[in-house]
Amino acid sequence: MLRRRAYPSGMDRDRLIALVCDVALEQGGDWDAVGRVLAERLDADDLEQAEWIAAWVLGNYEEPGLGPDVVRGMRDRRRRLVPAQPAGAPGRGWWGRRSAS
Repeated sequence: MLRRRAYPSGMDRDRLIALVCDVALEQGGDWDAVGRVLAERLDADDLEQAEWIAAWVLGNYEEPGLGPDVVRGMRDRRRRLVPAQPAGAPGRGWWGRRSAS
């Protein structure tokens, strides 16, 4: 039996927020376009959470005096919270481990 996630873990949530911010900035804050892009990129579990996050992000995007600069700041803060792939992670190649020096 498949287990459903009730809510993404902290790291997944930060990645999801960064993705939604990227999409909102790419689409210029257009609600319909953001919804279409998210529906293309995400599966059902993540899409539901992304829609809630998109409402929050787009609300900040449209707020007078905030706009895209606030969304860029939200995205950049989330990017710092998501760690880079560790040495030897998939995609780093066979000898992907690097010394600490």
